[in-house]
Amino acid sequence: MVKVILKRHVKPDNYKRMVGLLQDLRAAALHQPGYISGETLVRGRDPVEVLAVGTWLSEQHWRDWSSSRERNELESMVEPLLEGKVEALVYQVPDDNLDW
Repeated sequence: MVKVILKRHVKPDNYKRMVGLLQDLRAAALHQPGYISGETLVRGRDPVEVLAVGTWLSEQHWRDWSSSRERNELESMVEPLLEGKVEALVYQVPDDNLDW
């Protein structure tokens, strides 16, 4: 299982539109293989830092969704609302199979 954390910075005047688009992204993700759950967290005022945290069965499930046409179309509506690029981090739940 993996947690995907997407960090975005958005101007306050774009915040409501951004939250609506993130809800659309989550609604679409619900139907994707491997998607387990997600939540949105916010911090700050100007710019607003928005974290979208998703739980997926595997990193490959996330990558499949991340590269899908449906997600990319929705993400293209999010990008103009942002200050800077989206930071994407993938964390794995530790297990005995990790061999570093």
